[in-house]
Amino acid sequence: MLKKIFSFLFLDKEIREDISFLKKIDVFKMFNVWQLKKITTILFRRTYLKNETVYNKNEDARLICLLKSGKIELDDGQNKKYILPYTKFGKRYLLCCDDRYEETAKVAEKSEIYIIHEEDLETLMNNDTDIGFKITKMLLEILYDRK
Repeated sequence: MLKKIFSFLFLDKEIREDISFLKKIDVFKMFNVWQLKKITTILFRRTYLKNETVYNKNEDARLICLLKSGKIELDDGQNKKYILPYTKFGKRYLLCCDDRYEETAKVAEKSEIYIIHEEDLETLMNNDTDIGFKITKMLLEILYDRK
């Protein structure tokens, strides 16, 4: 236990912040610090300005988005809802084929978004079977809960 605490302290400050952020998002709570560190290697960080579009309705869904700060408007053409920090949005099912966005994601106020590209996640899952197993288990739980 003490070894893990000291090891975490010696991680780069940015990586520690990324890990702390991921731990606050429900789907990443099951991962340990070292697995989260690997996941941070596939995070793409981007700041969006107000009124920028993250993705459009009916585009191929290839991104998993994690809102670090700001506010995002999701508009399906009939309803609008807002995403607040520490929420995931974008690709509904991490590994679904031929998935399309069901809404347009537009920035309601300046926002920092962490993006995971579907291909990068698949590569990570193939290269680290523990991470792959945990993600698969999470997806099965989501599918089971929807029944």
